[in-house]
Amino acid sequence: MTTNVFATAIQLGWSAKPRYKDGELYIDFHRKTLSGVPFSFTAKMKDGKIGNLVKEIESFVDAIDPEICAEEWMIKSGAVAPSRLRQAVSDMDAIRADAWLLACMLAEADGQSVLAGLPGGQWN
Repeated sequence: MTTNVFATAIQLGWSAKPRYKDGELYIDFHRKTLSGVPFSFTAKMKDGKIGNLVKEIESFVDAIDPEICAEEWMIKSGAVAPSRLRQAVSDMDAIRADAWLLACMLAEADGQSVLAGLPGGQWN
C-alpha cells in the first residue's frame, strides 16, 4: 500500500521519504516551488492507512494561506522587494494546489474520492 504513496508522489513531482518515530510512520514530501526554492512538509500515516495520510495532507492544505506564508518567508529571508512577495505568494499557492492534487490522487488510489465527501452546494 505504501508503494502507491511513493509512486503517486513521484508521478506528481514530489519526492517522498518514509520516517519512523515512536513506532509511527511519517512521510516527508519534498519538491521545489515554481521559482526553484526547496519546499517540504511531513504527514503522518496513522495506522498505516492511506485514508489517514490523505486527511493529514488535507489538513496541511487547509492550513496554508499563501499570503501569510509568503510574508513569513520574506521576514525570515530578508527579501523585501514587492516582486519577491508576488512570486512567493504564487509559489505557495502552487504548492497548496500540488498538495491538494496529491491528496486527491492518493484518495483515488485508495478507492476513495475526496470530492464525494463535499456537500452538493460546493459543486457549483
